[in-house]
Amino acid sequence: MADTASPIQLRQVREYLRNGYRSLLDMSDFAHRSAQEQDLVLCHRALAAEAARILSGCDAGEAAAAVVDGPGDHGIDAVIISPSGSDIWFVQAKWSDRAQARIDDGDALKMLYGLSRLANRQYDGFNSRIRALSTRIDSALSSPQCQVNLVLALATGDGRLTQQAEERLVQAKGEFGFKDRTSLNVRALGLADFYSAARADAVPAPVRLIAHLTHGWYGIDTPYRSWAGSISAGELASWYESHGPQLFDPHLRRDQPDQPRPELVEQLVSRPEEFWYLNNGITLLCDQVTRHYFSRKVSGHPVRLDLDNARIINGAQTTAAVTRAVLKHPEVGDLARVNLRIICLDDASPDDAAKISRAAGSDSRVTTLGDIAAADPHQRVIRNEMMHFLNKRYAYQHGELVPAPATGCTVQEAALALACAHPDATVIANAAVPATGKNDPLAGIYDRLFGQKLDASQIWESVLLLRETRTVVAGAVVGASTAVQQVIEHGELFIAHLLFQDASAVVAETRETPSFHSWLSPRTRQIVEVLTDTLERLYGAHVFLAAVFTDPTRCKELAADVKRSLADQPFPSNETRSRSRRRPNAISALVGHGRLADGTRLMFQPSAIEERAIGEWLREDPSRYLATWTNDPRHPLIWAVDGQAYSPTGLVQRIWQAANWDKAPGVVQGVARWVVPGEGSLVELAAELAPVWPTDDSGL
Repeated sequence: MADTASPIQLRQVREYLRNGYRSLLDMSDFAHRSAQEQDLVLCHRALAAEAARILSGCDAGEAAAAVVDGPGDHGIDAVIISPSGSDIWFVQAKWSDRAQARIDDGDALKMLYGLSRLANRQYDGFNSRIRALSTRIDSALSSPQCQVNLVLALATGDGRLTQQAEERLVQAKGEFGFKDRTSLNVRALGLADFYSAARADAVPAPVRLIAHLTHGWYGIDTPYRSWAGSISAGELASWYESHGPQLFDPHLRRDQPDQPRPELVEQLVSRPEEFWYLNNGITLLCDQVTRHYFSRKVSGHPVRLDLDNARIINGAQTTAAVTRAVLKHPEVGDLARVNLRIICLDDASPDDAAKISRAAGSDSRVTTLGDIAAADPHQRVIRNEMMHFLNKRYAYQHGELVPAPATGCTVQEAALALACAHPDATVIANAAVPATGKNDPLAGIYDRLFGQKLDASQIWESVLLLRETRTVVAGAVVGASTAVQQVIEHGELFIAHLLFQDASAVVAETRETPSFHSWLSPRTRQIVEVLTDTLERLYGAHVFLAAVFTDPTRCKELAADVKRSLADQPFPSNETRSRSRRRPNAISALVGHGRLADGTRLMFQPSAIEERAIGEWLREDPSRYLATWTNDPRHPLIWAVDGQAYSPTGLVQRIWQAANWDKAPGVVQGVARWVVPGEGSLVELAAELAPVWPTDDSGL
């Protein structure tokens, strides 16, 4: 178990638990409590359920049904029993939004007291959830082979108990009431265990196939164990019916296996016996092969191959056509045979596996970032983590819809962000080369960008920071000289790279993406000024800028020189830099926690001064009071009057303007003016998520 926990682990585990158990857990006893109370109890119960799932191997639905938390639980939050009754787990969970959960001596005593009552079949005083399990609990505890497990599930990094609690439980292992008939184990799970389980769950289970080579085959042992033979069309169709798109290597998913070419289907149906001669068949990779001979263990004799982590790397259209033909004409399954080539990569390096996979897919197609990303299994992990932990979409395969900025990003945007974040300036030089035809410059540096196997949160934070820096860099053009405008136009990514290096310490420290605008704007102008002077000093006043910013050698030289010059100059404002490390503002908190659902209705609550000045105008049209919430961190409010998106402060000022209030104040805290009826203002809702929030509105 890990000894430390990070905020990113807590945040990701919380989202994983919410998404995985919200629809499964019984929360009816908290239906009339506040949203904050409901969320805390949901996380607490989901933590107990997840502990039961991890240790017993049951699915999430069974784990949720095992939760017995509530009045009368006597310190037991979940009970899960193995199907054979040989193991029973009693779980006590402690959730903390600050990763500071602890189980003390009182908690241990409460759990042991409840357990002793269950051992003695004393169910009076227990809640209905535990009483419903009484028969199964009695059966398990009365079995001589029963293994009793006390599980302490803690939302903290090290999962440690207090010394008194640990001593109490160790003592119980030797003194428990039915020690002569059963054994008692004590297990503590910490945040690191739940984080590992969440990440493992984000990766789909590998596909396992059985291939019957009964019509002759030959094998090769070096450099990789391989088999070449044929299988029936019916067997191939059954693979796809069982596993669907998971049967294919990621770079083939774009071939739309549910839409086969009509001529292939017609060929199968009209001349199934000839299909083996007219089609190249499929190529399949796997990580391990187990052979089962039907008779003699001789090459070419009938054999069954069990394939672990199998994926088709060539033949998506063939598979689609065979499946379609067999579904429409079942007799084709026995009449047609399909060429099959199997390559076992148990001794191959990951690089070799990727190389074989890409080469088998096409002759020269894999030249773009999208092609390489589609062939990389880690991209699927990133996508699943984005959805599980951040509730964001990540598009990396051909044909996928590009998500709106507020809802996610593409692999292209992620790659640019990672290029800016890379400490080596030669990387950003390669990224800045314009794409031509099928030659994508980002494809050539793919391993340098994604080779570190960054998790989804690190990538998403880099994307947000790139968006922020691009906005500020574009703003630096306003009022600048022609020379400076040219530097910004050609060197946008290079400038972003320099800004990323300055901002990386803040991002790494907080693991969040707060608003850097107050710091970025003056720092950007400072960088542009130094960069412009350095370019002229190193290369002259008439240098071809496009050639400089796409030349790795020059970029490395230029970045080192600019950084030395910047090191001699202070940051524009120490105050603004320290402010960037504060908590995110109210809107960032509400969006980050998903506190309000899209479409939530809000009402403008004017102050006494506003009521006197524009109250009559507001009452002329009730829609002037109304706005709809969207989870956009910058412009979350849609005004009912014009359907446009605004920040809370921006919409208040827009209302003042529409009402022709000439003497309106210069500033306003917009988050205090917009109220969710029956729940409170935006600033009050944000205060429920954290005890202290900035008093200013930070432009929102």
